[in-house]
Amino acid sequence: MDIATLVLIGIGIFIVLFLLDLFLAGGAGSMGMMHATAMMMSNPIGQAILLVLLIILGVLVAQRGVFFR
Repeated sequence: MDIATLVLIGIGIFIVLFLLDLFLAGGAGSMGMMHATAMMMSNPIGQAILLVLLIILGVLVAQRGVFFR
C-alpha cells in the first residue's frame, strides 16, 4: 500500500468516528472530558459506548499486566 492510501484510510476512519459521535452521542466526544462523560451517561447509546471503552481499557491493562510483569 502507498503512504497516501494509508493517510486517506486514517482520515476516513477519523471522519466516520466523528460523525458517529455527532449523531449517536450528541457530539460528546468532541467536547471537554467532564461534559462529554455527563452527556454520554444521559442516554443509553452513550452508556453503551462508555461501557465498550471501559472494556477495551480493562483488556489493555490486563494484557500489559500479564505480558509485561
